[in-house]
Amino acid sequence: MKKRLIFFLVGAVIFLISLPISTKMVMELINNQKMNVLYKITNVSEGFPPTESTFNFKGHMVKIKETIKGESSYMDPWSNKIVIADLSLKLDGEEIDFLQDYPIRVEEEGLNRYYGEIAYLILVDKKVDKTQFVILLKKTRELEKKLPNGDIVGWVPLEKLKYKLYLLDDEGNLKNKSFSFSERDALQTELLNAGVVVPYRIGYYTDAWEGYPSIFFPFIFPFLTLMVGFLLIIVFFPIRKVKI
Repeated sequence: MKKRLIFFLVGAVIFLISLPISTKMVMELINNQKMNVLYKITNVSEGFPPTESTFNFKGHMVKIKETIKGESSYMDPWSNKIVIADLSLKLDGEEIDFLQDYPIRVEEEGLNRYYGEIAYLILVDKKVDKTQFVILLKKTRELEKKLPNGDIVGWVPLEKLKYKLYLLDDEGNLKNKSFSFSERDALQTELLNAGVVVPYRIGYYTDAWEGYPSIFFPFIFPFLTLMVGFLLIIVFFPIRKVKI
């Protein structure tokens, strides 16, 4: 009976340790399938030559006007030459948003100048067969620099990252929504990834699937350990026999 109890407790421990992360990973797979069924998202700035920052969507003109502030520059941790500029986002000639003192990649062209700060995307809602143009802005300014000792300064903690989303339909109707890295829905998560305005690829329920897989993770832990723990619980469940 003592050995049976030990195996049961071991099974319970590894099952409970494995359950939270495995549950989130399964939920993430289901969510990914759902997003693929409902939406198609295309980043219009991918490919070569670089996409122009002035973009025509169904006869409506989206434009970024930049005003460089001074001639000083610095190299970011990824060896991009950075200057500071004011960025005015305009729709059909009318300013709809403004980013003050933002870093731009001065040696790049088109939308590549605003990589990580502004993204243009095409969003197709498959359920209603509707196409919208998405403008995604990172509203939190980051001026990342690499010190001689290798430290990176000027970055902002993830929980403080703020974003603004503009949705333009083919009739010229414009909607906007502000959200944060910490409080976002499933579609906003997909748009952040597609627009590359997050430090790394993220998941809605968990980021676990975004890492490089190994034999240990996720095959041994959490899925194999979850099954082994469950079997140990079932096989060695302590049952007290009642004498009649």
